[in-house]
Amino acid sequence: MSLGVQKLVFNLSSRHYRKKEGLYLVEGLRCCSEAIFKASDRILYYICSESFRSSVHFIDIPSLTPIVLSDSTFGNLSETKTPQGIILVLKAPVLSPASSLSSPFTLILDCVSDPGNLGTILRTAWAVGLDSVWLVKGSADPFSPKSIRSGMGAQFSVGLHLFDSLEDAVSHARLFGTSEVWCTLPDKGISIYDDDFVLTGSTLIIGNEANGISLPDIGRAVTIPMPGHSESLNAAQAATVFLIDSLRPR
Repeated sequence: MSLGVQKLVFNLSSRHYRKKEGLYLVEGLRCCSEAIFKASDRILYYICSESFRSSVHFIDIPSLTPIVLSDSTFGNLSETKTPQGIILVLKAPVLSPASSLSSPFTLILDCVSDPGNLGTILRTAWAVGLDSVWLVKGSADPFSPKSIRSGMGAQFSVGLHLFDSLEDAVSHARLFGTSEVWCTLPDKGISIYDDDFVLTGSTLIIGNEANGISLPDIGRAVTIPMPGHSESLNAAQAATVFLIDSLRPR
Protein backbone atom coordinates (compact mmCIF):
# COMPACT_ATOMS: atom_id res chain seq x y z
CA MET A 1 0.00 0.00 0.00
CA SER A 2 2.84 2.40 0.86
CA LEU A 3 4.34 2.14 -2.64
CA GLY A 4 0.93 2.66 -4.24
CA VAL A 5 0.28 5.78 -2.17
CA GLN A 6 3.76 7.12 -2.94
CA LYS A 7 3.05 6.74 -6.65
CA LEU A 8 -0.30 8.48 -6.19
CA VAL A 9 1.33 11.41 -4.39
CA PHE A 10 3.92 11.72 -7.15
CA ASN A 11 1.27 11.67 -9.90
CA LEU A 12 -0.93 14.24 -8.17
CA SER A 13 1.60 16.92 -9.04
CA SER A 14 -0.06 16.82 -12.50
CA ARG A 15 -3.21 18.89 -13.03
CA HIS A 16 -4.50 16.37 -15.56
CA TYR A 17 -4.08 13.53 -13.06
CA ARG A 18 -5.76 15.53 -10.27
CA LYS A 19 -8.74 16.21 -12.51
CA LYS A 20 -8.92 12.60 -13.67
CA GLU A 21 -8.81 11.15 -10.14
CA GLY A 22 -10.72 13.93 -8.37
CA LEU A 23 -7.97 14.14 -5.76
CA TYR A 24 -5.40 16.66 -4.58
CA LEU A 25 -2.53 17.07 -2.11
CA VAL A 26 -2.11 19.21 0.96
CA GLU A 27 1.36 19.57 2.44
CA GLY A 28 2.78 21.34 5.46
CA LEU A 29 1.66 21.67 9.07
CA ARG A 30 -0.45 24.82 8.70
CA CYS A 31 -2.37 23.78 5.59
CA CYS A 32 -2.84 20.21 6.80
CA SER A 33 -4.14 21.45 10.16
CA GLU A 34 -6.78 23.50 8.33
CA ALA A 35 -7.72 20.48 6.22
CA ILE A 36 -8.02 18.25 9.28
CA PHE A 37 -10.12 20.83 11.11
CA LYS A 38 -12.45 21.77 8.24
CA ALA A 39 -12.39 18.93 5.70
CA SER A 40 -11.53 15.77 7.62
CA ASP A 41 -14.32 13.84 5.88
CA ARG A 42 -12.54 14.29 2.53
CA ILE A 43 -9.10 13.00 3.66
CA LEU A 44 -8.20 9.64 2.07
CA TYR A 45 -4.54 9.22 3.06
CA TYR A 46 -2.29 10.60 5.77
CA ILE A 47 1.42 10.38 4.96
CA CYS A 48 4.15 11.54 7.33
CA SER A 49 7.88 11.19 7.89
CA GLU A 50 9.47 9.28 10.76
CA SER A 51 10.69 12.57 12.24
CA PHE A 52 7.22 14.08 12.15
CA ARG A 53 5.68 10.95 13.67
CA SER A 54 7.94 11.28 16.71
CA SER A 55 7.74 15.08 17.00
CA VAL A 56 5.58 17.24 19.26
CA HIS A 57 3.79 18.50 16.12
CA PHE A 58 2.35 15.08 15.28
CA ILE A 59 -1.41 15.25 14.68
CA ASP A 60 -3.57 12.23 15.39
CA ILE A 61 -6.49 11.69 13.02
CA PRO A 62 -8.68 9.08 14.76
CA SER A 63 -10.18 7.72 11.55
CA LEU A 64 -6.87 7.34 9.69
CA THR A 65 -3.69 5.39 10.32
CA PRO A 66 -0.68 7.39 9.09
CA ILE A 67 1.58 5.92 6.45
CA VAL A 68 5.01 6.56 7.94
CA LEU A 69 7.93 6.96 5.54
CA SER A 70 11.63 7.41 6.14
CA ASP A 71 12.74 11.03 6.11
CA SER A 72 14.63 10.53 2.83
CA THR A 73 11.70 8.84 1.09
CA PHE A 74 9.33 11.55 2.30
CA GLY A 75 11.74 14.22 1.11
CA ASN A 76 11.66 12.73 -2.39
CA LEU A 77 7.86 13.06 -2.45
CA SER A 78 7.72 16.59 -1.10
CA GLU A 79 7.61 19.59 -3.43
CA THR A 80 9.21 21.87 -0.84
CA LYS A 81 12.91 22.28 -0.10
CA THR A 82 12.43 21.91 3.65
CA PRO A 83 9.43 19.58 4.09
CA GLN A 84 7.60 19.65 7.41
CA GLY A 85 6.87 15.93 7.27
CA ILE A 86 3.13 15.74 6.58
CA ILE A 87 1.10 15.25 3.39
CA LEU A 88 -2.63 14.57 3.05
CA VAL A 89 -4.51 13.27 0.02
CA LEU A 90 -8.05 14.63 -0.23
CA LYS A 91 -11.08 14.19 -2.47
CA ALA A 92 -11.62 17.39 -4.44
CA PRO A 93 -15.02 19.09 -4.27
CA VAL A 94 -16.98 19.43 -7.50
CA LEU A 95 -17.03 23.12 -8.42
CA SER A 96 -20.29 24.49 -9.78
CA PRO A 97 -21.92 27.92 -10.25
CA ALA A 98 -23.11 29.67 -7.10
CA SER A 99 -26.82 29.56 -6.30
CA SER A 100 -26.91 32.75 -4.23
CA LEU A 101 -24.86 35.65 -2.87
CA SER A 102 -23.73 35.26 0.72
CA SER A 103 -20.61 37.43 1.05
CA PRO A 104 -20.53 41.23 1.60
CA PHE A 105 -19.58 41.46 -2.09
CA THR A 106 -18.75 39.08 -4.94
CA LEU A 107 -15.21 38.48 -6.16
CA ILE A 108 -14.76 37.05 -9.67
CA LEU A 109 -11.36 35.86 -10.87
CA ASP A 110 -11.37 36.02 -14.67
CA CYS A 111 -8.76 33.45 -15.77
CA VAL A 112 -6.13 34.32 -13.16
CA SER A 113 -3.60 31.82 -14.45
CA ASP A 114 -0.76 31.78 -11.94
CA PRO A 115 -1.47 29.30 -9.10
CA GLY A 116 0.55 31.39 -6.64
CA ASN A 117 -1.51 34.47 -7.45
CA LEU A 118 -4.73 32.50 -7.16
CA GLY A 119 -3.81 31.07 -3.78
CA THR A 120 -2.73 34.47 -2.46
CA ILE A 121 -6.00 36.07 -3.58
CA LEU A 122 -7.98 33.29 -1.87
CA ARG A 123 -6.01 33.87 1.32
CA THR A 124 -6.76 37.61 1.23
CA ALA A 125 -10.44 36.94 0.43
CA TRP A 126 -10.56 34.69 3.50
CA ALA A 127 -8.91 37.42 5.59
CA VAL A 128 -11.49 40.07 4.65
CA GLY A 129 -14.42 37.78 5.37
CA LEU A 130 -15.62 36.55 1.97
CA ASP A 131 -17.55 33.28 2.10
CA SER A 132 -16.90 32.46 -1.54
CA VAL A 133 -14.87 33.32 -4.64
CA TRP A 134 -16.10 32.81 -8.19
CA LEU A 135 -13.71 31.45 -10.83
CA VAL A 136 -14.04 31.62 -14.61
CA LYS A 137 -12.97 28.55 -16.61
CA GLY A 138 -9.36 28.98 -17.65
CA SER A 139 -8.26 30.01 -14.16
CA ALA A 140 -5.43 28.18 -12.41
CA ASP A 141 -6.26 25.04 -10.47
CA PRO A 142 -7.15 26.20 -6.93
CA PHE A 143 -6.12 22.77 -5.63
CA SER A 144 -2.63 22.65 -7.17
CA PRO A 145 0.19 22.31 -4.62
CA LYS A 146 1.34 25.89 -5.27
CA SER A 147 -2.19 27.30 -4.88
CA ILE A 148 -2.67 25.38 -1.64
CA ARG A 149 0.65 26.62 -0.24
CA SER A 150 -0.08 30.22 -1.23
CA GLY A 151 -3.62 30.02 0.13
CA MET A 152 -2.41 28.69 3.50
CA GLY A 153 -5.66 26.82 4.05
CA ALA A 154 -8.04 29.35 2.47
CA GLN A 155 -9.44 26.63 0.21
CA PHE A 156 -11.03 25.02 3.26
CA SER A 157 -12.77 28.20 4.44
CA VAL A 158 -13.73 29.97 1.20
CA GLY A 159 -16.30 28.33 -1.05
CA LEU A 160 -15.23 28.09 -4.69
CA HIS A 161 -17.63 28.32 -7.63
CA LEU A 162 -16.85 27.81 -11.30
CA PHE A 163 -18.50 29.49 -14.30
CA ASP A 164 -18.10 28.78 -18.01
CA SER A 165 -17.46 32.43 -18.87
CA LEU A 166 -17.19 35.88 -17.34
CA GLU A 167 -20.48 36.81 -18.96
CA ASP A 168 -22.16 33.85 -17.25
CA ALA A 169 -20.68 34.80 -13.86
CA VAL A 170 -21.72 38.45 -14.14
CA SER A 171 -25.22 37.44 -15.28
CA HIS A 172 -25.57 35.33 -12.14
CA ALA A 173 -24.33 38.18 -9.96
CA ARG A 174 -26.84 40.59 -11.48
CA LEU A 175 -29.61 38.03 -11.20
CA PHE A 176 -28.82 37.71 -7.49
CA GLY A 177 -29.06 41.48 -7.02
CA THR A 178 -25.51 42.85 -7.21
CA SER A 179 -25.73 46.66 -7.34
CA GLU A 180 -22.60 47.37 -9.42
CA VAL A 181 -20.01 45.43 -11.39
CA TRP A 182 -16.47 46.79 -11.02
CA CYS A 183 -13.79 45.98 -13.60
CA THR A 184 -10.28 46.49 -12.22
CA LEU A 185 -8.17 48.13 -14.95
CA PRO A 186 -4.61 49.48 -14.69
CA ASP A 187 -5.11 52.65 -16.71
CA LYS A 188 -8.73 53.83 -16.74
CA GLY A 189 -11.79 54.34 -14.58
CA ILE A 190 -12.46 56.06 -11.29
CA SER A 191 -9.93 55.84 -8.48
CA ILE A 192 -10.27 53.17 -5.82
CA TYR A 193 -10.30 56.11 -3.38
CA ASP A 194 -13.26 57.83 -5.06
CA ASP A 195 -16.35 57.98 -2.85
CA ASP A 196 -18.36 56.37 -5.66
CA PHE A 197 -16.35 53.16 -5.38
CA VAL A 198 -18.17 50.94 -2.88
CA LEU A 199 -17.76 47.16 -2.82
CA THR A 200 -20.52 46.22 -0.38
CA GLY A 201 -23.32 44.68 -2.40
CA SER A 202 -21.24 44.87 -5.59
CA THR A 203 -19.11 42.59 -7.76
CA LEU A 204 -15.35 42.97 -8.25
CA ILE A 205 -13.55 41.39 -11.22
CA ILE A 206 -9.80 40.65 -11.23
CA GLY A 207 -8.47 39.80 -14.70
CA ASN A 208 -5.79 37.60 -16.21
CA GLU A 209 -2.17 38.56 -15.50
CA ALA A 210 -1.25 39.11 -19.16
CA ASN A 211 -4.54 39.96 -20.87
CA GLY A 212 -6.60 41.60 -18.15
CA ILE A 213 -10.38 41.25 -18.01
CA SER A 214 -11.80 39.38 -20.99
CA LEU A 215 -14.81 41.73 -21.23
CA PRO A 216 -13.53 45.06 -19.85
CA ASP A 217 -16.78 46.86 -20.70
CA ILE A 218 -18.99 44.43 -18.82
CA GLY A 219 -18.97 46.75 -15.81
CA ARG A 220 -17.68 50.06 -14.52
CA ALA A 221 -13.91 50.63 -14.57
CA VAL A 222 -11.96 51.26 -11.38
CA THR A 223 -8.21 51.71 -11.02
CA ILE A 224 -5.44 52.04 -8.45
CA PRO A 225 -3.59 55.37 -8.82
CA MET A 226 0.10 54.81 -9.56
CA PRO A 227 2.06 58.08 -9.41
CA GLY A 228 5.22 56.12 -10.14
CA HIS A 229 3.83 55.32 -13.62
CA SER A 230 4.26 51.57 -13.30
CA GLU A 231 2.40 49.77 -16.08
CA SER A 232 0.41 47.65 -13.62
CA LEU A 233 0.53 45.69 -10.40
CA ASN A 234 0.77 41.93 -10.03
CA ALA A 235 -2.77 40.44 -10.03
CA ALA A 236 -2.47 39.26 -6.43
CA GLN A 237 -1.08 42.63 -5.30
CA ALA A 238 -3.89 44.53 -6.99
CA ALA A 239 -6.52 42.17 -5.58
CA THR A 240 -5.08 42.66 -2.09
CA VAL A 241 -5.32 46.45 -2.40
CA PHE A 242 -8.95 46.25 -3.50
CA LEU A 243 -9.95 43.65 -0.94
CA ILE A 244 -8.34 45.40 2.00
CA ASP A 245 -9.92 48.67 0.88
CA SER A 246 -13.32 46.99 1.30
CA LEU A 247 -12.76 47.17 5.07
CA ARG A 248 -12.14 50.93 5.06
CA PRO A 249 -14.97 52.94 6.64
CA ARG A 250 -16.61 55.27 4.15
